[in-house]
Amino acid sequence: MLAGSAQANYIDPVTERKLVKICEALKSNSKIRLHRAIKNSRLRYTRVAKDLVCNGQDPVTFALKNDSFETAKLMAKRGIVDYDELLAELQ
Repeated sequence: MLAGSAQANYIDPVTERKLVKICEALKSNSKIRLHRAIKNSRLRYTRVAKDLVCNGQDPVTFALKNDSFETAKLMAKRGIVDYDELLAELQ
């Protein structure tokens, strides 16, 4: 019997802190804080919207579940995500 092992991609600590700051900014409902966090990470909104995972959820869903509607709208708009469709799925 072979034991399988999951291997995650390595993320350096500096990059990980920047990604955590984006998740924290999404939860804060501050558009300014979110913009600064994304700018500091040197990533584009579309990349963050499609690839970032905050507590197992995509950024827009994560913001919506934390009642952070302003940051969810901004992320959906700048990340080219259908905000209304996501909001309908959550209700």
